[in-house]
This record gives sequence, C-alpha cells and structure tokens, in this order.
Amino acid sequence: MVTLIVSDIFGHSDYLEDFAQSLDSDCKVSSPYGEFQSKTHLPEAQVYQAFVDEVGHDAYMRKVLDDILAYQPELIIAFSAGAVAAWRALSAIALKSSVKLIAFYPGQIRNFLHLNPGCRVDVFFPYQESHFDIVPVMEILQQQPNVECFRTRYEHGFMNRLSEHYDSDAYEHYLARCQGEVEQLAKIKFNYRRIKDELNLVSS
Repeated sequence: MVTLIVSDIFGHSDYLEDFAQSLDSDCKVSSPYGEFQSKTHLPEAQVYQAFVDEVGHDAYMRKVLDDILAYQPELIIAFSAGAVAAWRALSAIALKSSVKLIAFYPGQIRNFLHLNPGCRVDVFFPYQESHFDIVPVMEILQQQPNVECFRTRYEHGFMNRLSEHYDSDAYEHYLARCQGEVEQLAKIKFNYRRIKDELNLVSS
C-alpha cells in the first residue's frame, strides 16, 4: 500500500523521513524542494519566506498533484502548507473512493473552503491560529459529508520536531493514529483483492 507524505515548508527533513519510516507502508514523500532537501538551518519565519520566494503555494500544489498522479496513493498524510496543497490537488482530480487524506493544521485551507477533494478527509487543527478563528472554518468544512474536523489541544507545528510548537506526546499519539489508518486501508485493499480473485475464479 502506498502512502504519500506531503511535507510542510521545512521539506524532506530527517525528522520527516523518520516519520515515514515509522509507518508500515510504502511511503513516498512530496516536498517543495525535492527529495531529501529541506530548510533545517533557518529560523521558522525565514523558512516560510524562503518557501514563498523559491516555490510558493500554487507551485507546491501543482507538484503535489503530479506526485499524487504518479504514485496513486491510498493514503495521504500532509502537514501545514503541504496539507493545503494536498486539499487543493485532490479537488482537481478524480479519485478512487479508497483514498483518504489526513491533514494536520492546514491554516491556508480557510482560503479554499469552496473546494471538495472528493475523498474522505480528517483535518486536525491546532487549538488556535494567530491569523484566523478556527471554529467557523471547521463549521464550514464539516458541511461536507466526507470531511471530519478535530480541534486538538496543541499548537500549529506539533508534529514537526523543527517547529517551536513540537509536542512529543502529540507526535506519538498521532503517529499511532496514522499507523492505524495504514492498517485499516491495507486490510480493505487485501479484502478487495480477495473478493476480486474469487469472482475471477467463479467466472473462469
């Protein structure tokens, strides 16, 4: 089973690779800067400015779209700017019903509430965002039948060790939750193949 990990503005860091390696899945990583390229040597504010100057949100969305089409993942786990890029990319393509997006703290999603990715989505918001009120954004998103929103008790960046708001307890909790999704989707895929093989035997 293929899982696509979509990075935040820091890119494909060693820490993100550790996250990917912790999942029992064939993990691919989509990053704004390329494979195993990251911005780990700069303060967070400078990293964001470098992301905007070198890549930007629209170009990152197009790259994520290309990676989704290339890898055909069953599960997408995305963070911050990467979560918004995945939300936008999924809204632009037709998908299998088995695809699922897990989006962590996608702040810019507030600018794309009119989009519908057409697959199951779990959105994990931080407890608060400095630039907008989370509650009305969650209320709008949850009007889509395939979207579930959760307001965590943590700050934006809690899954990234490079962020000042990283929380080790939150990381372990949501890593386990992501692994649970991997196992569930792998079981669905296995059962689908078994049923398909049985039908082929009956018709042959």
